[in-house]
Amino acid sequence: MKTSVFLCSYESYYEKGLTMLESVDLAVKQGFDAIEPYPTKELATLEDAKRLAEHAGKLGIPVSCFSMGCDMLSPDTATAVQRLKHYIDIASELRAPYFHHTLVPHLKPLRFGQADFESLLPQIVPAVREVCDYASERGIMCVYEDQGFVFNGVERFGRFLTELDRKDVGVVADLGNILFVDETPEQFVGRFSNRLVHVHVKDYLLKSGEGAYPGPAWYMTRHGNFLRDTVFGHGSISFVPIFRMLRAIGYDGYFSAEYVAPEPAEKWLPISMDNLKRYYEQAQ
Repeated sequence: MKTSVFLCSYESYYEKGLTMLESVDLAVKQGFDAIEPYPTKELATLEDAKRLAEHAGKLGIPVSCFSMGCDMLSPDTATAVQRLKHYIDIASELRAPYFHHTLVPHLKPLRFGQADFESLLPQIVPAVREVCDYASERGIMCVYEDQGFVFNGVERFGRFLTELDRKDVGVVADLGNILFVDETPEQFVGRFSNRLVHVHVKDYLLKSGEGAYPGPAWYMTRHGNFLRDTVFGHGSISFVPIFRMLRAIGYDGYFSAEYVAPEPAEKWLPISMDNLKRYYEQAQ
C-alpha cells in the first residue's frame, strides 16, 4: 500500500505555525510515502515550487499529485483557466505526475438538479479541455474525481468523461465524496476501474435524513441525509471490500489521506492511517 498525505490534512498544524517545508518533514516522520500539495501562500510561485521540490527531493519523498480547488462557473472563465495553467506549471516544477482540480465545488444539493447539470456540461467542458491539453503538453495528466453535487455520481461523472473526450485523462476515486449523492464508493470504483490512477481517502459519519439536522460540521446529501468527516474507520465506509476491489484490478497508485475531520489530526491522523493499513492487509 503506497500512502500519500494531502497536505490540507495538516491545516491544524499550519494554524500553529508549521511551514510548508516543515509539513514535508512531518509527512516523512509519520511514515507517508508521498505528499499531495495544494496552493498556499507558501506555494504560489515557481520559485516556491523549486524550494519545495528541492526539499522533498533531499528527503526522498515524491509528489503523488497536485490538487486545487477551482469553480469553473466563474464569471471570468478565461481567468480561471489561466490560474489553472499557472498551477500546472507549478505541478510540473514539482514533478507531479497528476494535476487535479475541482469543477463545481459547491455543496448545495437542492440548487443543482439534473437540468442544471445538462446546461452546465457544454459550458464547462471546453474550458476543461483547454486545461487538459495544456497539462498534457507538459507531460502531466489531468485527473478528476467525484466531487460536489453537479458532476458527482456514477452517471453524471461518466457523462462528463464522455463529453470531455480526452484519452489522457485519469480518474481519482474519492472514497467519501460519492456519499454526497447517496451512492457508494464500490459503485464508483467498479464503474471507472479502468481509468483509476489516484485515490483520495476519507471517511464520514452518516445519519438518516429522517431525523433532525445534527448541527455544525454536518452536510446534507442530495437525498437529504447527513454526513460528517471523521476518523478513517470510525465512519460508514467499508474499506475492506473497496480495497479488495482495488487490489483485484491491480491498482498500484497512491492512497492519499484527505483528513479534515473535527477530531484533532495530531492524534487521529496517525490512527486513521494505521486503520487503513490494517484494512488493506485484510483485503485479500
